[in-house]
Amino acid sequence: MFSRRIGARVAGVAAAIAICTAVPASAVDSTVSFATTGGTLSVAVPASATLTGGSTVPGGTVSGALGTVTVTDARGNAAGWTASVYSTTGFTASGSTAITNSSVTYTPGATTSTTTPGSPTITAGTAGSPGANAGAALTAYTYANATAGGNTVSWNPTIAVVIPLTAIGGATYSGTVSHQVA
Repeated sequence: MFSRRIGARVAGVAAAIAICTAVPASAVDSTVSFATTGGTLSVAVPASATLTGGSTVPGGTVSGALGTVTVTDARGNAAGWTASVYSTTGFTASGSTAITNSSVTYTPGATTSTTTPGSPTITAGTAGSPGANAGAALTAYTYANATAGGNTVSWNPTIAVVIPLTAIGGATYSGTVSHQVA
């Protein structure tokens, strides 16, 4: 008796749902379409950073975080990308010894944020000198994915600079570190 009541209630609920979702006899369909466009592949970096960690005396190593670097891939495909870093200037200070790229170390560090479809392979590059190898860019991160779709990947790299023993105390050094993505 109990199972008949439950069966009757379930059948009644199913009939009520079918009545509420039925399409009216006067319904007319419209076909709606649109085309998507491919977006861009870009990299965003902080405008500036100041290195304050470590030792700032001649012969010391000063270091610090560059700030968040973010690659945004809105192309909507599964092409993947490689982000690279380089420096064409090294570090210079008025009246003091220049610091070449071979004395600069860029360490990508771990990702700080990712938004991706599927199960991508996101790989940090090896710490090294950006541009120290005959002006070649250093790989910061690579992204590969069999699943198409937009993605963003962020990281906060560390930069360390060895100060030459011949540097003048009190000198203010500056240089440019550039990121690219392709």
